[in-house]
Amino acid sequence: MKEEKIVFPDGRSVEIHEFLAFMYGLSSSDVSVLHLLMVKGKKMTADEISEELDVTKASINKSLNNLLDKGLIMREKEESEDKKKGRPGYLYWVDKNKLYEKLEKDLEKLATEVRQGLEQHLQ
Repeated sequence: MKEEKIVFPDGRSVEIHEFLAFMYGLSSSDVSVLHLLMVKGKKMTADEISEELDVTKASINKSLNNLLDKGLIMREKEESEDKKKGRPGYLYWVDKNKLYEKLEKDLEKLATEVRQGLEQHLQ
């Protein structure tokens, strides 16, 4: 993974993936899946993600479900002629604009909560 850093006002820095992991409670597997989907920039199946990351499909599905629950990735049913019966397949991807908007909104909410917490603490 390419190392991108966020620099805090006091000069300390943290790798962007570590920041996202802390912000949303993501495991290293979750971060790897999110990173792959962002870098690939296309819709992928769980099988494709599993193969690309060389990780079991069960592990990938756990990460995909966690990322979906947190609103960090998108999912749609896979329309396939081959899949007539059984469980539907799904495609997963990152809508970068929605992800950026979510991150901004969540950071604004966090800043508001920090301010309110400080105000209550200092009363």
